[in-house]
Amino acid sequence: MVFMLAFPAVGNATTVKIQTSLGAIDVLLYDTAAPRTVANFLTYVNSGAYRNSFIHRSVPGFIIQGGGFVWDDASQTVPGVSTNAPVANEFSASRSNRRGSIAMAKLGGDPNSATSQWFINLADNGSILDGQNGGFTVFGEVSTSGMAVVDAIARLPLVNAGGAFSELPIVGTIVNNVIQKSNLVITSATTVLASSYQGLWWNANESGWGMSVTQHGNIIFAALYTYDATGQPTWYVIPNCPVTASACSGAIYRVTGGTSPAVPWSAAGKAVAQVGTGTLTFASSSAGTFNFTLNNVPGSKAIALQPLATGTTAPAIDYTDLWWNPGEDGWGISLTQQFGVIFAAWYTYDATGRAVWYVVPNCPVINAGCKGDLYQVTGGAPLTTAWKGTDQPIPVGEVTFAFSNTSNGTMTYKLNNLTSSRVVTRQAY
Repeated sequence: MVFMLAFPAVGNATTVKIQTSLGAIDVLLYDTAAPRTVANFLTYVNSGAYRNSFIHRSVPGFIIQGGGFVWDDASQTVPGVSTNAPVANEFSASRSNRRGSIAMAKLGGDPNSATSQWFINLADNGSILDGQNGGFTVFGEVSTSGMAVVDAIARLPLVNAGGAFSELPIVGTIVNNVIQKSNLVITSATTVLASSYQGLWWNANESGWGMSVTQHGNIIFAALYTYDATGQPTWYVIPNCPVTASACSGAIYRVTGGTSPAVPWSAAGKAVAQVGTGTLTFASSSAGTFNFTLNNVPGSKAIALQPLATGTTAPAIDYTDLWWNPGEDGWGISLTQQFGVIFAAWYTYDATGRAVWYVVPNCPVINAGCKGDLYQVTGGAPLTTAWKGTDQPIPVGEVTFAFSNTSNGTMTYKLNNLTSSRVVTRQAY
């Protein structure tokens, strides 16, 4: 069996930051699944049409809506956003109007009438919106941190200012019954962020080690799955790697002293030490270079993405992210989904507190979860020495992921004859 640490990219996804007066909302766009709708949205973003626009509608427990009106500082009026030709509807049942998704607003009775206005779902609204007016086209999803801002907007009090503003969210106090700019949730800027480099990166000539790259906005969290001098698996992390242009740099840390999955978590002996620095430079969304200094030894590796699965329809829910248990800070699991398959890389500890990692290379998604065989790999070489290959991967059990919603779930595992489970959630950073 050829064992490859292959973590697929979720397409060349575009990320847009909607900077509001209450905080930033990062949106990952479905470039491949809804190309016309994404292109339409980006036309407004890149033209600056959304600058000084505001959230003009909020329906608690349902949606918040923007992209329709702007505040004119000179006239103190709220003209509509200048719109382009409507975009053809691209609704798909595989992209339901679930919580956290962003979709296009449109005129009643006309499925192909969407222009500039968009809305973010506060709840799972598929039963209402997926079958209405040809279905409302979902074209992206809001990040976990972005949804905190969305929820804050949804908690604002509402006023009926008439017309399109009958459900207008208001900040602060209205003086003399006159709504000022300061009373509105203003969008100061809407910008396209750096390309997404999210995925598991590897070197095709050195199958057996890899690096999971999780990207939230312009911040990368990288986890390196490699080996120590004895050929035993170990891992390192670069928890804060800000992307500038097409590269990022950050400190490399090693964590030891955690407890194994066989016993209840304890961080009493956990020790975090900086062991070097690393720079990821991306020539494209699928090829790059990892330059590093690790334990005072410099090195460089060519890295690339390798696809795991193919398809034509994006998953209704994409579980790609860094997952953890907030009450057990020190271990985690990186999930990447491409179409109907998840690749999981689990970084944890053995019974002595030494860092160790396991992988589930093939976890087919069925309904709201997946199940796959768990492996450990030994015999590899450290990043700072010449690669020599690995021993045959060792099956050590299986893992089942069951997701209760888009951001929470349970990880049940059999590991070396032990059966246990952990509650997991997406890690915000």
